[in-house]
Amino acid sequence: MSEEEWYLIDLKSRFDKIKPNTYYLSYSGGKDSHLLYWFIKDYLKRDDIKIVGINTYMEHHEIRDRILKNSDIVLYPEMKPMEVKAKYGSPCFSKIQDDFIDRYQRGSRSKSLMERIEQRSFVGKDGKVHKSSFSLNAKARELLLSGKLHRVSPKCCKILKKNTAHKFEKETGLKAILGVRGDEGAMRKTQYKSCFTKDKKFTPLWDLSDELQEKIIKKYNIEVPEVYKYIKRTGCMGCPYGSYKGDTQKELALISDSQRKFVMEYFKESYEVLGIDTNIQMNLF
Repeated sequence: MSEEEWYLIDLKSRFDKIKPNTYYLSYSGGKDSHLLYWFIKDYLKRDDIKIVGINTYMEHHEIRDRILKNSDIVLYPEMKPMEVKAKYGSPCFSKIQDDFIDRYQRGSRSKSLMERIEQRSFVGKDGKVHKSSFSLNAKARELLLSGKLHRVSPKCCKILKKNTAHKFEKETGLKAILGVRGDEGAMRKTQYKSCFTKDKKFTPLWDLSDELQEKIIKKYNIEVPEVYKYIKRTGCMGCPYGSYKGDTQKELALISDSQRKFVMEYFKESYEVLGIDTNIQMNLF
């Protein structure tokens, strides 16, 4: 038995632990959630698990089309992206750093927050001197403390995606099946260590490696969007959080002229702060 076959048999045993009619697949149209879509529909041949997508208005057109095509239910957020920006601000450095900035800009000056913003050292319970973890980088700190930083917030994802899903779960009583994997980043390695989260969301792919995922996709000819030829992960178009890997610039070349115009307006101030080159002429699609 091949490694791929063994993993799918084990994955089936994980699904045997849930009551299908109490869960729904949170379908983003990306590689991970589509693997679960294929597994549920083609491998398990089940129709009792609802496929639910969210159109945040920020998806790459290929991903949006997959959501509309494959979802039983398509949800829409209560606020549109520009409304979120006007009320809360826009993403810039990272979710963790932007949360510190958002709290500071809203008036908080708590000791723990200022330690992170000013990179203060502190004496821990062990009696030793430590530097604050997850501190602001030098550029973010300088702009924030000088009052030159635009309104920044990490709430975009929360309001467009998480709040929309939470409302659906509250109304239906269903829990989410999430296509998240520990291999996707250091933060997720600490967050996802078993098939179930603390609030009983089902994360059956938590231990699936990049290498094995690619083997499964190839062996079973599972559809992968063209966009994955150019970037490893898909999320909101042009999000600044991908700038340190160069993904933001790549995404600007992957979207239509109208989408690029919208994205460049939405993230305008963050792009300027981060020095992201928006003079992209190439369109890869």
